[in-house]
Amino acid sequence: MPEQPGIDAYAAYLPSYALDDTRLDPTAPARAGGRARSVAGYDEDAVTMAVEALRHVAADTPAGRHLLLATTSAPYETKTSAGVVHEALGLDPGVTALDLRGHRAGASALDLVLRGVATAALADVRTTRPGAPDELAQGDAAVAFAGGGRAAVLLARAGHTTELLDRWRLPGERHDRVWDERFTAEILVAAGLDTARRALAQASLDTVDEVVVSSSNPRAAAALRKALGGTGGDASVERATGFTGVAHPGLLLAAALDEAEPGQTILLLSATEGADAFVLRVGDGVRAARGGPTVRAQLAAPQRLGYGRYLRWRGLLDVQGPARPASPAPAAPPMHRRAGWKYRLEGSRCDACGRVTTPPGRVCASCGTAGSGSAPVSLRDRTARVVSVTRDHLTTMPEPEVAIVVADVDGGGRLSAYATDVAPADVAVGMAMTPVFRRLWTTDSIHNYFWKLRPAPADAAPGKDTADGQ
Repeated sequence: MPEQPGIDAYAAYLPSYALDDTRLDPTAPARAGGRARSVAGYDEDAVTMAVEALRHVAADTPAGRHLLLATTSAPYETKTSAGVVHEALGLDPGVTALDLRGHRAGASALDLVLRGVATAALADVRTTRPGAPDELAQGDAAVAFAGGGRAAVLLARAGHTTELLDRWRLPGERHDRVWDERFTAEILVAAGLDTARRALAQASLDTVDEVVVSSSNPRAAAALRKALGGTGGDASVERATGFTGVAHPGLLLAAALDEAEPGQTILLLSATEGADAFVLRVGDGVRAARGGPTVRAQLAAPQRLGYGRYLRWRGLLDVQGPARPASPAPAAPPMHRRAGWKYRLEGSRCDACGRVTTPPGRVCASCGTAGSGSAPVSLRDRTARVVSVTRDHLTTMPEPEVAIVVADVDGGGRLSAYATDVAPADVAVGMAMTPVFRRLWTTDSIHNYFWKLRPAPADAAPGKDTADGQ
């Protein structure tokens, strides 16, 4: 455990899409309130979003530490989903991969990070029944933390456990069931205030510079912010993302750290199935500790998503698919043998000519040398330039068409991959793209993960309205 427990590095990931209108009939009156929710793409889940967040903070995770995936939407039930994340990040085999489940798992994972025993991703995909009152109040996100002290140091922590029927889901069910929030709010507010006051007393503080409140009950969250003197910055983030489940306390903390100054104090309170409170002092290295763009920057220009398209992506609208067989399921032996390529996007560099062959092979694709030594080289953090584009209109994915590109990777190697987070018509030769870990499809209860290409930040078209794709 570090001498001064805290957060050494953090990164937040918000999907490219936002939903702010749940009308199937465009002539119907819009729902009041101006809320929006972040929406994971059809090829994203808790695993892929965790990989995207952890890519910024987990590279130096030492053997003996734990890699945690906290989620309520794990893609597998009995299989450890964190193992897929571990493989995609290429971590040392001595790093133990573990899943944490339940709505309180986000605060628990953060607590273990602060204790210096884990690197953690908090990731969730939230789906309600169509037309549910809180449909726009639930969202998708991921955030990652590594232990240390550059971003913030822990001054105090406190917890309170309450057995409460608030949000729950039986095995095999897709959607959470929710008890009347008026009943659960009173219990969560009492637990939250008690926990926050004990944490502040342990830190010998009467007030803090920033109050961050996350709760599965919006009524409780509003009451706690008011009682604790919050400025409302956390509430403004929540109005743009929705409640992101397990990821929410981490997401709101990341947004606060993005704007905090060294030396300031933060009270993070998570009121879900009880309460967890953390008092933190912002470190001198908080700016260097952030990986990737800020939360506010990611919220600045999302791609607006039409409601019909959202329902297709979530499998909530049964539509006719293409007249072609389902994509084949991957098999366990080749997935294991080719893990370097499939999960880590590693090519092989020829010792004779120095060129990179993708997928990796025993024969160099450039000079034809066979049997010479070759070293694996990762392409996942490099930029690739599109050299050709094909638009597939018979895809088995929940889209009418997708773009398949061939791209040359900076430093060597060539990729053939699906494009994602961009309209197929907007993919052009010469476009700069970067690899992202995504789910291709699911067949025979096996999720097939691989790498896709999305526009590099400079080539992305922020704010493009995709709401007409219903």
